[in-house]
Amino acid sequence: MVFSLPNMHKWLENKFTNCLNFEHTIFYTENILEFLLQKHKFRILEKKYFKEHSIFYRTLKDETINVTSKLKNEYDENKKLFLAMRQYYQRQTAYLNEILKNTNKKIYLFGAHLFGQYLIYQGLNTEKIINVLDNNPNKQEKRLYGTNFIVKSPQILKGQNNALLILNAGVYNDEIEKDILQNINDKVEILKF
Repeated sequence: MVFSLPNMHKWLENKFTNCLNFEHTIFYTENILEFLLQKHKFRILEKKYFKEHSIFYRTLKDETINVTSKLKNEYDENKKLFLAMRQYYQRQTAYLNEILKNTNKKIYLFGAHLFGQYLIYQGLNTEKIINVLDNNPNKQEKRLYGTNFIVKSPQILKGQNNALLILNAGVYNDEIEKDILQNINDKVEILKF
Protein backbone atom coordinates (compact mmCIF):
# COMPACT_ATOMS: atom_id res chain seq x y z
CA MET A 1 0.00 0.00 0.00
CA VAL A 2 1.38 3.42 -0.96
CA PHE A 3 -0.22 6.59 0.35
CA SER A 4 0.50 10.03 1.73
CA LEU A 5 -0.64 11.84 4.82
CA PRO A 6 -0.67 15.60 5.33
CA ASN A 7 1.92 16.40 7.99
CA MET A 8 -0.85 17.70 10.21
CA HIS A 9 1.19 17.95 13.39
CA LYS A 10 3.72 20.17 11.60
CA TRP A 11 0.88 22.14 10.00
CA LEU A 12 -0.60 22.78 13.43
CA GLU A 13 2.81 23.78 14.82
CA ASN A 14 3.18 26.18 11.86
CA LYS A 15 -0.35 27.48 12.44
CA PHE A 16 -1.66 26.55 8.98
CA THR A 17 -5.41 27.08 8.90
CA ASN A 18 -5.95 24.14 6.57
CA CYS A 19 -4.87 21.69 9.27
CA LEU A 20 -8.33 21.03 10.69
CA ASN A 21 -11.31 21.93 8.53
CA PHE A 22 -13.97 20.37 6.34
CA GLU A 23 -11.29 18.72 4.18
CA HIS A 24 -9.25 17.37 7.11
CA THR A 25 -11.78 16.46 9.76
CA ILE A 26 -9.62 14.01 11.72
CA PHE A 27 -6.27 14.98 13.18
CA TYR A 28 -4.00 12.11 12.16
CA THR A 29 -0.45 12.27 13.42
CA GLU A 30 2.40 9.95 12.49
CA ASN A 31 1.98 8.19 15.85
CA ILE A 32 -1.70 7.48 15.24
CA LEU A 33 -1.14 6.33 11.68
CA GLU A 34 1.80 4.11 12.56
CA PHE A 35 -0.14 2.60 15.45
CA LEU A 36 -3.00 1.77 13.07
CA LEU A 37 -0.61 0.30 10.52
CA GLN A 38 0.94 -1.98 13.11
CA LYS A 39 -2.43 -2.91 14.58
CA HIS A 40 -3.57 -4.04 11.13
CA LYS A 41 -0.26 -5.79 10.44
CA PHE A 42 1.30 -3.45 7.91
CA ARG A 43 5.05 -3.07 7.92
CA ILE A 44 6.48 0.29 6.88
CA LEU A 45 8.94 -0.29 4.05
CA GLU A 46 9.66 3.34 3.35
CA LYS A 47 8.71 6.70 4.79
CA LYS A 48 9.60 10.00 3.13
CA TYR A 49 8.87 13.59 4.03
CA PHE A 50 7.97 16.14 1.38
CA LYS A 51 9.13 19.38 2.98
CA GLU A 52 6.79 20.04 5.91
CA HIS A 53 3.79 19.33 3.72
CA SER A 54 3.26 15.56 3.50
CA ILE A 55 4.54 12.20 4.62
CA PHE A 56 4.65 9.39 2.06
CA TYR A 57 4.45 5.75 3.12
CA ARG A 58 5.14 2.51 1.33
CA THR A 59 3.84 -0.41 3.38
CA LEU A 60 3.31 -4.13 3.08
CA LYS A 61 0.79 -6.42 4.75
CA ASP A 62 2.74 -8.74 7.03
CA GLU A 63 0.83 -11.26 9.13
CA THR A 64 3.96 -12.05 11.16
CA ILE A 65 3.91 -8.63 12.87
CA ASN A 66 3.30 -8.82 16.61
CA VAL A 67 1.06 -6.00 17.72
CA THR A 68 2.93 -4.56 20.69
CA SER A 69 2.61 -0.82 20.54
CA LYS A 70 0.10 1.19 22.49
CA LEU A 71 -1.32 4.44 21.28
CA LYS A 72 0.32 7.35 23.06
CA ASN A 73 -2.11 9.90 24.47
CA GLU A 74 -1.29 13.17 22.67
CA TYR A 75 -4.44 15.04 23.67
CA ASP A 76 -2.84 17.65 25.96
CA GLU A 77 -0.01 18.38 23.51
CA ASN A 78 -2.37 18.69 20.54
CA LYS A 79 -4.87 20.83 22.45
CA LYS A 80 -2.05 23.16 23.46
CA LEU A 81 -0.96 23.50 19.81
CA PHE A 82 -4.53 24.13 18.65
CA LEU A 83 -5.15 26.79 21.29
CA ALA A 84 -1.81 28.43 20.43
CA MET A 85 -2.93 28.59 16.79
CA ARG A 86 -6.24 30.19 17.79
CA GLN A 87 -4.47 32.79 19.93
CA TYR A 88 -1.98 33.45 17.12
CA TYR A 89 -4.79 34.27 14.67
CA GLN A 90 -6.59 36.43 17.18
CA ARG A 91 -3.39 38.49 17.58
CA GLN A 92 -2.67 38.51 13.84
CA THR A 93 -6.20 39.62 13.02
CA ALA A 94 -5.94 42.51 15.50
CA TYR A 95 -2.54 43.40 13.97
CA LEU A 96 -3.96 43.27 10.43
CA ASN A 97 -6.96 45.38 11.41
CA GLU A 98 -4.61 48.06 12.74
CA ILE A 99 -2.66 48.06 9.46
CA LEU A 100 -5.86 48.18 7.41
CA LYS A 101 -7.15 51.09 9.46
CA ASN A 102 -3.98 53.12 8.82
CA THR A 103 -3.20 52.38 5.17
CA ASN A 104 -4.24 54.11 1.98
CA LYS A 105 -3.18 51.18 -0.18
CA LYS A 106 -5.57 49.07 -2.23
CA ILE A 107 -6.07 45.95 -0.16
CA TYR A 108 -6.56 42.42 -1.44
CA LEU A 109 -6.90 39.11 0.36
CA PHE A 110 -5.46 35.97 -1.23
CA GLY A 111 -7.24 32.68 -0.96
CA ALA A 112 -10.81 31.97 -2.03
CA HIS A 113 -10.98 29.10 0.36
CA LEU A 114 -10.65 28.47 4.06
CA PHE A 115 -7.43 30.54 4.12
CA GLY A 116 -9.32 33.76 3.47
CA GLN A 117 -12.48 32.65 5.23
CA TYR A 118 -10.59 31.85 8.42
CA LEU A 119 -9.21 35.39 8.69
CA ILE A 120 -12.58 36.91 7.90
CA TYR A 121 -14.33 34.84 10.56
CA GLN A 122 -11.60 35.63 13.09
CA GLY A 123 -12.72 39.24 12.74
CA LEU A 124 -10.65 40.65 9.87
CA ASN A 125 -12.11 44.04 8.96
CA THR A 126 -13.15 43.58 5.34
CA GLU A 127 -14.42 47.13 4.67
CA LYS A 128 -11.29 48.17 2.76
CA ILE A 129 -10.66 44.84 1.01
CA ILE A 130 -11.33 45.29 -2.69
CA ASN A 131 -11.27 41.64 -3.76
CA VAL A 132 -10.36 38.15 -2.71
CA LEU A 133 -7.84 36.73 -5.17
CA ASP A 134 -7.22 33.14 -6.21
CA ASN A 135 -5.20 31.37 -8.93
CA ASN A 136 -7.92 28.83 -9.60
CA PRO A 137 -9.93 29.90 -12.68
CA ASN A 138 -12.86 27.78 -11.44
CA LYS A 139 -13.24 30.12 -8.46
CA GLN A 140 -12.78 33.39 -10.33
CA GLU A 141 -15.84 35.54 -10.99
CA LYS A 142 -17.76 33.58 -8.38
CA ARG A 143 -18.70 34.54 -4.83
CA LEU A 144 -16.53 33.34 -1.97
CA TYR A 145 -18.85 31.22 0.13
CA GLY A 146 -20.01 32.98 3.29
CA THR A 147 -19.01 36.43 2.02
CA ASN A 148 -20.07 39.03 -0.53
CA PHE A 149 -16.67 38.96 -2.27
CA ILE A 150 -16.41 38.10 -5.95
CA VAL A 151 -13.15 36.24 -6.52
CA LYS A 152 -10.69 37.69 -9.01
CA SER A 153 -7.48 36.52 -10.62
CA PRO A 154 -4.24 37.83 -9.08
CA GLN A 155 -3.56 39.25 -12.54
CA ILE A 156 -5.58 42.33 -11.51
CA LEU A 157 -2.50 43.33 -9.49
CA LYS A 158 -0.56 43.94 -12.72
CA GLY A 159 0.61 47.52 -13.00
CA GLN A 160 -0.62 48.53 -9.55
CA ASN A 161 1.97 50.38 -7.48
CA ASN A 162 -0.13 50.92 -4.38
CA ALA A 163 -1.40 47.43 -3.54
CA LEU A 164 -1.26 45.47 -0.30
CA LEU A 165 -1.91 41.74 -0.37
CA ILE A 166 -2.80 39.72 2.71
CA LEU A 167 -1.51 36.20 2.16
CA ASN A 168 -2.40 33.36 4.50
CA ALA A 169 -2.10 30.14 2.51
CA GLY A 170 -0.15 27.91 4.84
CA VAL A 171 2.40 25.71 3.12
CA TYR A 172 1.64 27.43 -0.22
CA ASN A 173 2.64 30.96 0.94
CA ASP A 174 6.15 30.99 -0.56
CA GLU A 175 5.00 29.60 -3.91
CA ILE A 176 2.20 32.17 -4.21
CA GLU A 177 4.40 35.07 -3.08
CA LYS A 178 7.12 34.13 -5.59
CA ASP A 179 4.60 33.85 -8.43
CA ILE A 180 3.04 37.23 -7.68
CA LEU A 181 6.33 39.09 -7.23
CA GLN A 182 8.09 37.45 -10.21
CA ASN A 183 5.27 37.09 -12.70
CA ILE A 184 2.63 39.68 -11.86
CA ASN A 185 3.94 42.70 -9.96
CA ASP A 186 7.09 43.03 -7.87
CA LYS A 187 5.79 46.26 -6.29
CA VAL A 188 2.96 44.59 -4.36
CA GLU A 189 3.45 44.70 -0.61
CA ILE A 190 2.69 41.27 0.80
CA LEU A 191 1.75 40.61 4.41
CA LYS A 192 2.34 36.88 4.84
CA PHE A 193 1.07 34.80 7.77
